[in-house]
Amino acid sequence: MKPMTAQEEFGTRPPSPVVRTVTLGLNLDPDQPERGAEAARRFFGKAGNSLAESGLRARCFRLAGQPLDRLLQGRRIRANAAAEFAVRMENALGDIWFCMPGPFFVDAADDPELLALVPAVIGATRHVFMNTLVSSAAGMHRGALRRAAAVVRELAMLDQQHQANFRFAVMSNVQANTPFFPASWHQGEAGFSIALELSELANAAFSQPLPFDEKLALFRNQVRRAARDAAECAEALAAETGVGFRGIDFSLAPYPGEDTSAVSAIEALAGSPVGSFQFLFSLYAVNNLLKQGLADFPQVGYNGTMLSVLEDSHLARAVGNGSVDVKDLLLYSTVCGCGLDMVPLALDVGVGQIAALIEAICTEAIKWNKPLITRLLPSSVGANGETNFNHPFIVNTRPIALNRNAFAPANDSEAFFDPRRWAPTALPA
Repeated sequence: MKPMTAQEEFGTRPPSPVVRTVTLGLNLDPDQPERGAEAARRFFGKAGNSLAESGLRARCFRLAGQPLDRLLQGRRIRANAAAEFAVRMENALGDIWFCMPGPFFVDAADDPELLALVPAVIGATRHVFMNTLVSSAAGMHRGALRRAAAVVRELAMLDQQHQANFRFAVMSNVQANTPFFPASWHQGEAGFSIALELSELANAAFSQPLPFDEKLALFRNQVRRAARDAAECAEALAAETGVGFRGIDFSLAPYPGEDTSAVSAIEALAGSPVGSFQFLFSLYAVNNLLKQGLADFPQVGYNGTMLSVLEDSHLARAVGNGSVDVKDLLLYSTVCGCGLDMVPLALDVGVGQIAALIEAICTEAIKWNKPLITRLLPSSVGANGETNFNHPFIVNTRPIALNRNAFAPANDSEAFFDPRRWAPTALPA
């Protein structure tokens, strides 16, 4: 049978993929943040021209620095100094988003009190993001994990819309050069990465009257075309600027709207509604395609489907009507892209409950050696029972109701868990 053309595959011209972000990583000077901002603005000016010439659309540009301990080079880290640096960066960058990573916890001796920096920085800025790494191959810092849960509660009270937690992620196993905020951080020489927004393309492909495998093949072929365009553009930009191209994150990232829902695309693949057990297989099949079917391209970040509740209109409705709860999201996190992301909770959620959810995601990340984050948004609700967020990336829905019987009292929650401790050692001769 003669292969279909790109136009015939969809009946009309397929949707154009969106570049969700071009994210630049730089080592910043703690005393002269404006120099880093100026370098970023020059780079993004050239990036915008390159994308336009390639026929690609970029939703935003973003800058990530090195973790706080490396940024401040052994100086005593003070909350007011970190906040002052962040404000200067924000003012110098204008509409470019900035991620100020850290603190990171990779050793039992790392002090959880450093997390006091997070509310100081986010409270002083409008679009500066932060993250903290509390588990990795080195182990899980359960003391930092619990302190991070308290920070989530504190951030929820910073503004009337309770949306400051949009700018904070608790990370596990997330590597440098991840382009999606708030999980970005930088190390080494200057470099940039690209995140594609493929949900509209997936919805168009998976809604075709084709068998399961043919839908996947159709989507793969369209993504590969988009990837070639993006990679060629990135390589030309790297040659022009001397800034290294680190790779592409092929995650199925949602954006508010019916055609840009990642969940509606996964549902359409096999007719399996989110909240059902069958949805898990469709989710795995797509994520396997994104990871394995594009392995010949340079990859960074998650490369999976992002079940980001408050950024996905379809998923937000399913959460709001009770079709999906937090245990469903935890189950899906074993095969999906990013973890418990953009999850709305009741404003009175306890620190222990938040810590338990973070710990569950860290456990999955360590077990399966994959990058995951926890981004929870405790919020009040209006008369309609829905949240009151006011942001172009966020939709409103009813918060997830947590079953208090599903949470046990914290026990030995300050211990550092090192999975390598239990590896076999050579027996004495």
